[in-house]
Amino acid sequence: MAAAFFKDLRLIVRDRWLLLISMLVPVAVITVIAAALLGDAGGPQLSIAIVDEDHGPVARTFKNALSGHAEVVDVTREEAVRLVRDLNRAPAAIVFPPHLSENYQRGTPSEVILLTDPAVEANLRAAKVLLLLMEKKAAALTDPLAEQLIVIKEQNLTGNRLAVSAFEQNLPGFSLMFVLIAVIFGTSQALHDEHDWRTLPRLLVAPASFTAMILGKLGARLLVGVIQLLVLLCWARLAFGVSLGSSPVALVALVCTAVLATVATGLLVAAVTTSREQLQPLGLAVVVVLSGLGGLWWPASMAPEWMSAVSPAIFTTWAMGGMNDLVLRDRGMEAVWLPATVMSVYALVIVTIGIALFRARVGAR
Repeated sequence: MAAAFFKDLRLIVRDRWLLLISMLVPVAVITVIAAALLGDAGGPQLSIAIVDEDHGPVARTFKNALSGHAEVVDVTREEAVRLVRDLNRAPAAIVFPPHLSENYQRGTPSEVILLTDPAVEANLRAAKVLLLLMEKKAAALTDPLAEQLIVIKEQNLTGNRLAVSAFEQNLPGFSLMFVLIAVIFGTSQALHDEHDWRTLPRLLVAPASFTAMILGKLGARLLVGVIQLLVLLCWARLAFGVSLGSSPVALVALVCTAVLATVATGLLVAAVTTSREQLQPLGLAVVVVLSGLGGLWWPASMAPEWMSAVSPAIFTTWAMGGMNDLVLRDRGMEAVWLPATVMSVYALVIVTIGIALFRARVGAR
């Protein structure tokens, strides 16, 4: 027993790269999850755009009540629409109509418009709670000010629905995560098997270059991954009523480019590891980091500022952003072309680097 113990211990210690990865993976997992979910006031402050077309005492009272709980940004109506609909930088914008204060003094109800983006569900819910709080505080500070004098009219700027389901908020991200696991581990393990089983040199006897051989193997993984992700999304649609957007072409384009970037990542993991033992902790770390930073587990609006600044460098952020535009905002191809382009460029760069590293490691032509 002692001999077996010391033999295995020497084998483990000899692979210093494996030891380093095994130590760093838990650190990466804990850091990403703790920073996003458990950080103390680490997330960005809630921002609400205000369109003040009244410029009276009632509107000022409302804004003062809001400013104690959120960042109030005074904008025009056109700027409010752009912030909520195009830039997704605010979950809602409140429009105080002209003559609001005069109507209050006469006891006439006024219609306050709430411009919303239901895709940012958590922040939108907080904004609506603040709106109710604003009414209560304004009622206490301004007399006469009664709640029945306020009529809230919600207008969705990004789709046709005023609310989205919890399934639509979460299932697309979970589907992407499971495909990440399957494709990254499947691609990297297949390449390691070819090398360890000595089948790669035999394949290279054929009249084909090393690059062509690797691209062929990646193409097979790409096809399987695309089918996996489409099946998961279609099942979410059939079983849970998840919307898949108004454009099937946009959905397929986003799925293909997301899986293409995932396959490229699997190649890179295989290229920088020298054994299956190293592959497992590094692959797990890559999946966790890509899932956490990319918003697959939680809405991107929950992330702290430093994470929001880093996340655009992660391809899953673009994949999830495009998926949210399709599923939550009912958008089409116009919302997908940029994420698809970014992920395609990412895949091209990573595949080029991965093939060069893998060729150097196996000593192929």
